[in-house]
Amino acid sequence: MYAYNDFDEETKDYLKKAMDIYSTVKDSDIQKRISINYKQRDYQFKQIDKKYISLFAAAFLTEGNIKNIIKEYDEFKLQDVLSFIDLDESRIHKLNENEYEEFYDKYFKSDLNSILQSNYEKKVKVTPEIIVYKLSMATYSKILTAYAQKYDIYYPTVFMTHPLFQNLRFAEIENKNMVEKENSDIYMSDNSKNSKGLENPQIHIDLSDENLWQMLDEIKEKFVCQEDAVESLFYNIVNNQELSNMPEIADGQRSIIFLDGPSGTGKTAIVREITSKLDIPFSSSSITNYSATGYVGGNITDTLKELYQKSNGDITKAERGIIVFDEFDKIAYSKQGGLEMKRAVQQQLLDFMGGGKYTVTVGTGIFDARRIEFDTSKLTFICLGALTNLRTEKTKVSNPIGFKNQTEKPLTIYKITPEDLINLGLERELVGRLNTYIHTNNYSEEDLLKILKESATSPLIGLKKLVEASGKKLKIDEDVYQIIATEAYKLNTGARSLQTVVNNLRTHFLKEILRGKSDTIYLGKDTVKETTESTMTRRGRL
Repeated sequence: MYAYNDFDEETKDYLKKAMDIYSTVKDSDIQKRISINYKQRDYQFKQIDKKYISLFAAAFLTEGNIKNIIKEYDEFKLQDVLSFIDLDESRIHKLNENEYEEFYDKYFKSDLNSILQSNYEKKVKVTPEIIVYKLSMATYSKILTAYAQKYDIYYPTVFMTHPLFQNLRFAEIENKNMVEKENSDIYMSDNSKNSKGLENPQIHIDLSDENLWQMLDEIKEKFVCQEDAVESLFYNIVNNQELSNMPEIADGQRSIIFLDGPSGTGKTAIVREITSKLDIPFSSSSITNYSATGYVGGNITDTLKELYQKSNGDITKAERGIIVFDEFDKIAYSKQGGLEMKRAVQQQLLDFMGGGKYTVTVGTGIFDARRIEFDTSKLTFICLGALTNLRTEKTKVSNPIGFKNQTEKPLTIYKITPEDLINLGLERELVGRLNTYIHTNNYSEEDLLKILKESATSPLIGLKKLVEASGKKLKIDEDVYQIIATEAYKLNTGARSLQTVVNNLRTHFLKEILRGKSDTIYLGKDTVKETTESTMTRRGRL
């Protein structure tokens, strides 16, 4: 949460002016006949509406960079904005200097944090420019849109597409001092496009910055025993982001990834973690949700709308996003009696992943619906598949390396080739688009034990936090780790099985955790073994 003293003096000055305006109209009864969603109606202003207008109007009263930007747009007039809330500049009541912090905490802190945190996972260095730009995208921007319509500024163009807010958006991206993330997750080049600048905007990841490779190490710590897959995905995604800065990308140079692995080995979770760290917009869905034109079902271009939305209307960022298609093997069809719809989806994917320009309709409703052109040639596509049956078949014919006798556990080794996917029922041309193959490994019992002990996302960490939140300590017998790993391995659902076993233990101990008088929760091997073995057992009457 942003505290009042987190802001620099320029931003404080801006917020003070916003608070002065709001304190003046806070208790006023403001009613306007305005247009919302094409309908004229009498509208009673809510407190949040008054805050939004106050924050917008304060930009006209603040000296500095924000005023220099706003003054270029003559259609915006301070008195017009104030008139919208029945206020004249001369009537603005100024709070005492010692009142601002308390007033901010009481009336502005929560709403301002909501505006800013909706678009950033970590805090940013807040400036007036950032706040005003975010206002154009926030839930209640409809009141600002209604203001624009009343004064015929640019109706019916949607509010955030006005050049003022485009300028604010690109200023935010271009000026590194205005977007200063803690442990910065993405590094912008100095020649990023602004609204009046270069034709080829760039998003640059600084390969020489050690923070970038520290991110990779942090992700590997979360996905113990899948380090190779994490590294391969990370390097390919970073490389694709660098390639996206080129005017043209040679055919086959951009990685289009096929990621296979057993269920529960973290395929989607790894991609999600990487995109979060690198601040890349990300869309993930099952390919079975979509159909080709003429069939009932979703359209694959819906993923473009999602990327655009997650990029907060920044088309440059959206076009460099990541699209994950899960259950990719489910659109395979039998050549003897396959479904024509699956074949049609494959044909559509062939063009989609190859790179082309698509016109899509974006917006939250009729009022702000608009069409944009979206170039898919710089997107990163990742196709996921468990390949359960194929993997079983391939494993059967494999010769486990190092398998010496029946008492030694053999390694389950299998090899998936493009030809296997074609034989499965994927079009040869579509398989040809997949030029990068990565896989996650099945977990052995030893792997599950390692995850339990070493992973940053071990389910025992969650259990420990729960116990400590109740003012108690968690003590675990060393033998307990092996018992949990053994029981989880029997469930055969990958790393998820660890969470299942630990959740069952948690259920057993919840009464003691929440109501027990002892200050220590003790997981002894006998109790844990009895609990885990009895969890799936049911008593009944024949």
